[in-house]
Amino acid sequence: MSEDRIFKGKRIFLTRENNSVLSERLSGLGADVVEMPLIHVAFESDAADLADILEETGHYDWITFSSVNGVRGFFKEFFKVFEDVRCIGFARIACVGETTAREVRKYYLNPAVVPQEFNAEAMVKAMSEYETLDNLRILCVRGNLSSGDALQKLEREHGAIVDELKVYNVSLNEIPASLPAAKTFRDKGADAIVFCSPSAVEAFTKSAKNLQLSPSAKVPKIVAIGSTTSEALAKFGMRASAVAECADIESALRKALGE
Repeated sequence: MSEDRIFKGKRIFLTRENNSVLSERLSGLGADVVEMPLIHVAFESDAADLADILEETGHYDWITFSSVNGVRGFFKEFFKVFEDVRCIGFARIACVGETTAREVRKYYLNPAVVPQEFNAEAMVKAMSEYETLDNLRILCVRGNLSSGDALQKLEREHGAIVDELKVYNVSLNEIPASLPAAKTFRDKGADAIVFCSPSAVEAFTKSAKNLQLSPSAKVPKIVAIGSTTSEALAKFGMRASAVAECADIESALRKALGE
C-alpha cells in the first residue's frame, strides 16, 4: 500500500475535543475517522487567584505547563492584562511533552526544559538537573484534574516556593447510547481508539454500558498518549498497544496497527 494511503480502510476513534487538524491528517492517509469526545474542557479560573498571580508576573523563576490547554488558558488570561509577552519576565519555562512546548513556542517563548518522558515527574527531575530549585519561585499552571504530584515534589524535595494556577476545568462526558458514534462503536467496533488523558479513560469506563461491543464488532487496538494514560488504562484492565510519549499520535497508530 502506498505511504499516502497507509490507513486506508481503518476505522479510528478519537476521544478528545477539537480534532480538526489530526482528523484531516488521518483522513488524508485513508482512515475512516470517528470523533467521540470523552471530556469537555472549559477555560476558567478563580478571579481572585488569577488577579494575585498576574500581579506577580515577572517575579517567577519558573513557569510550568502540564498540557496544551494549560498554555492556552494561561495566555488567554495573560493577554487580557498585558499587551506584550515580554511582561512574563525572565522566568524559565518547563513543559510536560513536546506538544505542550510547541504551543508555548507560538508565543515566541522557548521552553528551557522539555523531558523526553511525558509526565510531570520527569519534568521536575529535568528542572532540578537544569539548576537547583531551592527557594526559587515557581508557578505551576494546570487544570482541575491535573495531578498535584509535581507541586508537592517541588516543595518537599526541592525546597521551591510554589504557586499554582488552575486555568481550565475538565468534565467527563457520559456517552449516550443514542449517539451515532456510540452506535458505530457498538455495532462495528474499530481498528484503533486513541486516549489522550487518564480522564478520557475514566469517562470511557463510565460510559461502558453504552459502548459494549457486539459479538461481530472489531476489537480496537488502544493507543495511549503518555505513560500516565497508559497506567490509567491498566488500572481498568485495558492494555495499550502503543504509547506515544510526545503525543505523536500518527506514529503510535502506525505502531499499533502494524503499518
